[in-house]
Amino acid sequence: MSSITKWKNGKWRARTRTPEGESRSKVFDRKIDAEKWVTAVEHSKLIGGYVDTHKGRVTVAQYWATWSEAQEWRASSRLGVTSYFRNHILPAFGRRPLNTLRRTEIETWARRLPVSARTAGLCAQYLSTMLEAAVHDGLLATNPAHGAKRPKVETKPVVPFTIDELDALRDACPAWFAVAIDLGVGVGLRQSEATGLTLDRIDFLRRTVRVDQQLVSPASGDPTLGPPKTRTSYRTIPLADVVVEALARHVEHYGAGDHGLVLHLPDGRPIRRQHFGVIWRKVRTSAGQSQARFHDTRHTFASTLLAGGVSVPACAEWLGHTPGVLLSTYAHLLPGDDDRARAIVQNAFTPASPPVRVQGHNRKTPRVTGVSRASLPNSH
Repeated sequence: MSSITKWKNGKWRARTRTPEGESRSKVFDRKIDAEKWVTAVEHSKLIGGYVDTHKGRVTVAQYWATWSEAQEWRASSRLGVTSYFRNHILPAFGRRPLNTLRRTEIETWARRLPVSARTAGLCAQYLSTMLEAAVHDGLLATNPAHGAKRPKVETKPVVPFTIDELDALRDACPAWFAVAIDLGVGVGLRQSEATGLTLDRIDFLRRTVRVDQQLVSPASGDPTLGPPKTRTSYRTIPLADVVVEALARHVEHYGAGDHGLVLHLPDGRPIRRQHFGVIWRKVRTSAGQSQARFHDTRHTFASTLLAGGVSVPACAEWLGHTPGVLLSTYAHLLPGDDDRARAIVQNAFTPASPPVRVQGHNRKTPRVTGVSRASLPNSH
């Protein structure tokens, strides 16, 4: 129930209750304003759009603590998101009540963060995700970060390795580590997938690799085997004979490590993400390729498939991407269609005989190759 009471000082107090039964009140100078407020509150409760402004006073840090605890993230994802909040989001907004945040200041904050545009964009994305949850929890009427402009990320076209560059990298690798190149270039595995590949996931007879796990390297504690990055990351990849032979030679010389790992340290232990980075930086420096990334071996695998005519859906499946993501990343590596289009049109409409003059006009009879005339548009 709602009520409006006149005070002795001439002001009007409007009272109402939240859907949970908690009392809320507000004081107005005019009775009509009190009536409008009560009407608006009652209407919002009827249509399910009521937002308790008192709850909006919960700070960003307080809500982050409860929201993050409820998320079912993988261990590595939790570490990453927590890092973004602790280092960038909470220092800026942690003490602020949720309902005081504004879109313009979120845009300004993201633009001024002293990090890369990609990292700043991720910070803004995670903040927006949390604020959207606050809307669904009834703490906010709208998400102030929704639609906020994020720093523009200048993406560089993917450039695959050349054969000479791969040979140099392979020569610079410790002998036990060289199989990492094969797992990247020949199988398209991500770093964590390569270090998490176990021998039982390789079918040497059918020449396939099953990807359904990765190595998770927490900040403290031992690395463990966990689920892949995304749902599409679960996949089975065909192996070329040259890759099968390379894997077989590696296993013959170095055996399987802990948990049956194919790529492991000489003593059998898993290669933590941080340790892998140290090894890779030494390898690329020795090879004279200071900017080379291990992820570029995966790009090389993708570009090799696309250049060879493998369909986009099949390539996307083997990389653990959706076709849309694949095209956005590798479209420039697809075989050029310009010359193909010219050849098709040229072949279809090149005259097979000299022009025949009909009623003062030249009519050229198209020569059609590979398709019937009936299949051409407007042929009937």
